[in-house]
This record gives sequence, C-alpha cells and structure tokens, in this order.
Amino acid sequence: MKREISLSDVRLEAQPERSVLEALEKLGIFMPGGCHGAGLCGKCKIRYLTPAPAPTAIERRLFSPRQLRQGFRLACLHRAERACRVEVAFLELPEEKILTVSHTAPLQETAREKTGWCIVVDLGTTTIAMQARNLADGEVLATQTAMNPQRRFGSDVVSRMDAALSGHAKELQRCVQTVLEEGVQQLARQAGPDGLQGIYVAGNTVMAHLLAGLPVDGLSRYPFCPETLSEQRIQIGGYTAFLLPGISAFVGADLLAGVLACGMQRREEISLLIDLGTNGEMVLGNREKLLCTATAAGPAFEGRSDSAAFGTDLIAGIAELLRQGRVDRTGLLGDAWFETGALCREGKIRITQEDIRAVQMAKAAVYAGICVLLREYGIGLSEISAVWLAGGFGYALDADSAAQIGLFPRELTGRVRAVGNTSLEGAYCYGRGQKDQADAVRRISRAVNLAQDPAFEPLYLEHLNF
Repeated sequence: MKREISLSDVRLEAQPERSVLEALEKLGIFMPGGCHGAGLCGKCKIRYLTPAPAPTAIERRLFSPRQLRQGFRLACLHRAERACRVEVAFLELPEEKILTVSHTAPLQETAREKTGWCIVVDLGTTTIAMQARNLADGEVLATQTAMNPQRRFGSDVVSRMDAALSGHAKELQRCVQTVLEEGVQQLARQAGPDGLQGIYVAGNTVMAHLLAGLPVDGLSRYPFCPETLSEQRIQIGGYTAFLLPGISAFVGADLLAGVLACGMQRREEISLLIDLGTNGEMVLGNREKLLCTATAAGPAFEGRSDSAAFGTDLIAGIAELLRQGRVDRTGLLGDAWFETGALCREGKIRITQEDIRAVQMAKAAVYAGICVLLREYGIGLSEISAVWLAGGFGYALDADSAAQIGLFPRELTGRVRAVGNTSLEGAYCYGRGQKDQADAVRRISRAVNLAQDPAFEPLYLEHLNF
C-alpha cells in the first residue's frame, strides 16, 4: 500500500534560477507531476512555513481561500527567489521489494568468491531500481531504488518526448544521470569500492535514448524510427555503462532483458511473458520465433498518485465489487457508490468510477494485445505452456482476480508464474556474458505494431467489459 510522506521544515536557500520544485529535487526530494511545470496536474503541493508568494490564478482555483491563507501553493509555479521554509506532503508510490529470479546454471560454492561485481539497472518510466550483483554467482550485494525524476515532465514516454522536443532534452538526461551516479556511489560503498566490472542498464527505447542523449524526433512520429537499437556506452560516475540493445521503437531493452531472464530464446515450448507497468509489454514464442508488442496502460497498473490503491489492489478490489454486484459488466458502479466510490478489501481502499474506467481501458488493451500475438503466431491458448508475469506487480497480483476482470484469458490462469524483476535479472545475464544470446533474441524477434493492426481496435472494444 502507499504511505503518506510528510516532510516538514525543508529549508531552501535562495536560488532565483530555479523553481521551488527544482530546488527540492536538488535536495533529493522528488514529487509527482505530469504537466511540464505548468501547474495543470496540481500534484506538487507544498505549504510555505515562511511568508508565501502571491497565489497564481491556477492556485486560486485549486486551493480554498483558507488553504491559500495557510500557505498552500504549487512548487512548480514559484521561483526560489529567497530563502524559505516549506512543508512537502504527498503520496509516495509503494515501496516494492525488488525480486529477481535466476535462470542461470547453479555454481559450486567455491565460485562464490567476490572477485568481481557489476551494477544492473532497471530504468523504468516511474521507478529506477539498481542492484550490485556478484559476477561469480549472481548474489545480490546491495540494492537501491529511486523515483524517476523525469516524471515531473509527465508520467509516460509521450510526454517525455514532447518535453525533449520542447528544449528539455538535456534536463531530462541530466536528472536521470544524477540519480544513477548517486546510486552507483551508494552501491559502491555497500559492495566495496574495488571490483566493479561494469554497469548494465535495461530500459524502454525512449528511456534509453533520453539517457544516452540521442534525439527522439524519429520516435515521436510515424514511422517511429529510433536513432539506434544497438548497445550504447556512456559514462556514469566515472564508470562505463552499457545500455542494452532494443528490439524496436516500442519494444525496448527491458523486454529483451525479460526474455533473457526467462530463457525464452532457448525453450522448445511456447511461453508468454507479460510485463505490466506504464506500458503493457508482451512477448510470445520460443527458440524459433518471438513476437513482441507493447500497449499503453497508463497509470492503472501502478495506481493513481492521489489514490490509496496500488494497481494490484485495484484489480482485486474490482473483482470483489463484481462478485458483490456493486459494479456491473460494463464497469458502471451502482447508484449508491457512483459519486463517492465503493469501499472494498475490508474497507482498506476506496475504488472510484475513474479507477474502474482506467483499469478497463488498460486491461482491454493487454487482452487484445495477447489475442493479436496469438493470431500472428498461428496458435491457440492451449499451446501456451507458461505465462511469465514480470515485476513486483506479478508477485502481488491475484491471478484469479486478474482473469475475472479480463486482464488475460481465464484459460491461462493455472499457467501463470510470477518471475520478479526480469529487467534486472536480464541485465545481469547480459553483463555476465550473454551478449550472444541477446543477439539471438533480436534475430528471432519481430515487433507487432498494434496501432497498425486492423484487428486490435475491434478486439479492444470487445474486451472493455468485465
């Protein structure tokens, strides 16, 4: 579950060139946001403990007169023109245990000597996870997680590309580099300063381009051509970092890493990998052929920033409301709960009509994506031997509830297996010498663009209902 974070009496020095939001970020305090600092999303709420600047027209609409008198403002709309004290109160995203599942061959105990280690990074759109891993046996030596500071430019890759094209590319690159450099320093202190052999980063194609300082013009418009899909090398904190190669504009290194982690490119049986976050990424196949795709999921699987419910709670809660008849198959809450939302999960969370619609759109896109992949592959559901569900989301997800709301076909329920953070595990595989396997994955992979598939929209509309 989310927890309320309250940081009182944050002292800021005068920094006229920065907004208060940017000044807070310089102190390592990252707030939710999604409007490029325009004050439209209303998520960067602060309260001045020293005299507050005059409120803007946007703030007069957002806050009550009493709140304005109390000093409530938006951090993005005011410059840190003089030294001040502010209170920050916001909902932080859930702290997830970083789970990895190793598919490498077991090693002898004598191989556990820590003669060298690497850092692996899951560069997510919302969160950044980093681990120090022993190269001998994969032992996790230390872990660091952070929010992706780019989120103040928007919660998805489209808004980040828009920001880059509007002149913020260097800022987008620099803020992530800063977080990664701090993470490397922390991990080096925990794992020991000697023996770091390399840093391996897995992220989607847009995240990789922004970090490497590559232009995103080609990714922002049809025919969606990345600058490159090859491995890139950059410097992070004085060390060489390898950005894993991608598969297409829509299917990046994070999904390639997932394939490596699950060993799909070696398996005779056909399996399905699903990684759900801001995007729903999927790959279907075996050692002969892999079909992959991605579909926008929005915030539904991560929970809204102003909601107490994480994505897995929303899915379980909606399934509960369906069983109780408080929401119908079309996703409409009953009259008694339509305005205020319905309490569920033993009264722990409140699910609103907005929550339900967001989950409906996301789950319909994932289900339709699976159907398109099956059709393109020329197989039926019975031929899928296993469904790998990646990420901490997978560990917390109740497969029966997910099937009940139509996230994936009910026939697959018994074949679902949670496999942890496959981006981290796959990045470790790559760093440990599986670059040839990554090349093999790219050779046998074909990306399916759902936006250009005429069957996708009818399937999406068909599966909007529960």
